[in-house]
Amino acid sequence: MTHIPLTTLGRHAARATVFIVLMTAAYLVLWYPALPWLLPVHFKAGGVPNGWQYKTLARVLMPAFIQVSLAGTFGAIAALLLSRPQAATSSAAATADDLSDIRAASAAAETVLLMSLIWVAFQAYAAYAVVRMWTTEVGHLGVMYNVFEWTGLILTGVVAVRGHARVGRPPARPFVAEHWRFGQLYKNASDPALFVPTRDGSRWTLNFGRPVAAALLGVILAVGVVGPTIILILTLRYNF
Repeated sequence: MTHIPLTTLGRHAARATVFIVLMTAAYLVLWYPALPWLLPVHFKAGGVPNGWQYKTLARVLMPAFIQVSLAGTFGAIAALLLSRPQAATSSAAATADDLSDIRAASAAAETVLLMSLIWVAFQAYAAYAVVRMWTTEVGHLGVMYNVFEWTGLILTGVVAVRGHARVGRPPARPFVAEHWRFGQLYKNASDPALFVPTRDGSRWTLNFGRPVAAALLGVILAVGVVGPTIILILTLRYNF
């Protein structure tokens, strides 16, 4: 198993993400002694607190834990995107289809890491806003919290559009009937590509002949289903 080289921007995004996580954790640890022993953790309309928890280091470090979860999940997706069973990553060894898949995977991994950086940075501000709320006894996270949240959503959209443009349109491939299941599901274990054109060649799809494709889909589904479920449970826990 080899790996497609990550772009320079992707490497910078990964390093910045790690740096922000470490700085956020250090900030929360430094503020921990100054925080009140009972922390408001849930609020109803108007910013009135209706849920409290005793101060513990684990609870105070929750923004950093969320950062680690985000960075780990997005990082795992990027690593899966960059994995490749053959060392055909140079122009001398790779076919045109190989190079197309390599460019698409590299652009997709870069996009994922940029999104990770955006939301890890947002959680850094969330850590600041939470500490400010706890230390000043203000019943809300402040207007800037919403501003940064919307900024994160806008930047995510911009990064997604940029990533889509960089991935580009897949080159045409000859149709081989035995490589397709149920009409639209591509499965070819001998093909090292993770991204392949759909049957009509209009967009990209995954090569389910590679186990990493199923792993990638599983991670994405876990993030989309388990993540919101946990957030809902935490939200309803103190919604009296």
